[in-house]
Amino acid sequence: MKKMIHPIAITALLFTACAEAQEPSTNSTAPVQAERISLDVDAKTFNSMIGKDNALLLDVRTPAEFKSGHIAGATNMDWTAADYETQFSTLDPSRTVMVYCAAGGRSDQAKQYLEERGFHVIQLLEGMGGWREAGLPVAQD
Repeated sequence: MKKMIHPIAITALLFTACAEAQEPSTNSTAPVQAERISLDVDAKTFNSMIGKDNALLLDVRTPAEFKSGHIAGATNMDWTAADYETQFSTLDPSRTVMVYCAAGGRSDQAKQYLEERGFHVIQLLEGMGGWREAGLPVAQD
């Protein structure tokens, strides 16, 4: 009986050793990317975050909508434009993007697009509608 256990024990030991040898090293020199967390916030919270951490304020509505009233300091990049990918490719992924639209639909799509490309995104829930409802200032250029 002892002779049967011995080969089984050796085989088990070899499988364990091989499995451990194939695990990736935890001492890797590859950079570890910090987890990017995105947020959806109400108008008052969004307003309190503007201007912090060098964040980019991005309005993804049409130019006509932007002209009719926007959040002061916002950059307009039309999510529905044929060249939106070209426009968005100019953004710096090291900066947080604070995004909004009219009601939240387009900004939600833009948020997902940016997240897939490594951006940290903060989205204004209910868009400009929620912003106006909260009584916050609207700029017109």
